[in-house]
Amino acid sequence: MDLTNKLLIALPNIGDPRFHRAVIYICSHNENGCLGLRVNAPSQDLNVGDMLLHLNLPEFDIEKLKNDDDYATKIGNSALKMPPYLFDIPVLDGGPVEHNRGFILHSKEYKINQQTVEISETISMTSSTDILSDISLGRGPQQICFAIGYVGWQAGQLEREITENGWLVVDVDDDIVFSHEFDQKYEMSMQLLGIKPDKYSSISDNVGHA
Repeated sequence: MDLTNKLLIALPNIGDPRFHRAVIYICSHNENGCLGLRVNAPSQDLNVGDMLLHLNLPEFDIEKLKNDDDYATKIGNSALKMPPYLFDIPVLDGGPVEHNRGFILHSKEYKINQQTVEISETISMTSSTDILSDISLGRGPQQICFAIGYVGWQAGQLEREITENGWLVVDVDDDIVFSHEFDQKYEMSMQLLGIKPDKYSSISDNVGHA
């Protein structure tokens, strides 16, 4: 069973508080294991704009930016205005593995040869400094989901957790992946299976697949 491009919805039986009400997008799944990103765990103190500033891509005058109404600065002889909306997008806690590594899920119209992985017909993933620079300059993808860290499973581990009723599996809805209504993503994912909030406590007996 290939779960690439599926959503996992955590059930109480998962037994790990780190994944309480987690919604995880599966980026890759093969005979060696599985990699996913939690898409409903926003950082409380780090947004995409601030992260890009501190990555020095290129060298930003952070103090000047902070004192400017439109968060703009000049770099060399060219003026740069980072898109203001980037400061409203939280960086996500993608999972407990490699918390110093970034992953960007994005809409498919953006592509860097040899660097972009096409996960589905509508969602791709790129992890490079090139996409970070393009995003900071307003030339990036139309939709992004920026996560630090990932969730990883060894071969057969995820299948076992599903059998033990730790996860529900559902076909992905791109709106859930890219939505900024993070506190609603769990309910939105459950609704894909036709499960209403008042039924959450009674769904651990059976694992659903869509």
